Amino acid sequence: KSWHVMPFADNPNKGPRQTPDWTPEMLDEEGRKRGQTIEWVRKAKAGEFVKDPYEAVAVEGALRIYSVMTTLLVAFAFGRATPTALSTLDLEGSSSIQEALQVPALAVLLAGIGSSVVAGVILAPPKNRSGTTWFIKGLFGGPLAVLELKGLGDLITRGEQEQIQS
Repeated sequence: KSWHVMPFADNPNKGPRQTPDWTPEMLDEEGRKRGQTIEWVRKAKAGEFVKDPYEAVAVEGALRIYSVMTTLLVAFAFGRATPTALSTLDLEGSSSIQEALQVPALAVLLAGIGSSVVAGVILAPPKNRSGTTWFIKGLFGGPLAVLELKGLGDLITRGEQEQIQS
């Protein structure tokens, strides 16, 4: 007698059936389902908005320059190390220089906040554009973001674009 017994040797191979019994009615139903799925995907794609590079949350060009200059102005106007830096440069009246820069810095900050509200809440939705994206761009880009958004047209769907092209 053998010491080794092969596992599952006594069990005949009973796997799933590889070829189902398709009837013409079943094939017709599967074809209908596939056609409905393809039509649903086509309608969904037609309802999507066309990709627009301005809809990315990217602060570039003039918006970036504005953002950097605003950051430097605010840091210089409200920074605790500013008086030390100005006294190192032997500038007389360093505290008055810093105090004089606080008003424009505050104005630039308020302009950024106001621009974010105008761009994200007032201007973007009627043009079918992302309010969140333009709120962020308005916050960093200030009035330049509002001007950029005003210069853009309405965002259209793929279906509308196909109608225009045909």
